[in-house]
Amino acid sequence: MLKMVATGGRGEGCTAMRAEGWLYWVTVGLSALALVLVVAYIVLVQDNRRVQVDVNRRQQFINRSLQLGRINEALVRALAAAAVSNKDDKLRDLLGENGITINAAGEPVPLEGGPAQAAPAPTGKVP
Repeated sequence: MLKMVATGGRGEGCTAMRAEGWLYWVTVGLSALALVLVVAYIVLVQDNRRVQVDVNRRQQFINRSLQLGRINEALVRALAAAAVSNKDDKLRDLLGENGITINAAGEPVPLEGGPAQAAPAPTGKVP
């Protein structure tokens, strides 16, 4: 059983109540902080999913572009070969208008040109 002792206003009873009140408010504050962190986590996860979907769409576009580039190159080679074998000047002009010239072997060569080749190093003594 509990024993009640009159302490006259300032005693162990008041100190215990203050300590419990302080502990209660710390617990409430930490609970609120945990709730805020959970909400922030949910928001960040949703944002991350949106960004991930966007990145996946861009990657699919890049993959499709690479596939179409290969098809485009094969098509240009076939057109160049047809222009040479059939001696089709109209087809040769059409390819030329689109920046593609045909070399003597019938291979297409883009007009932009490839990377510039470095000049060979000079041999012998340089004065």
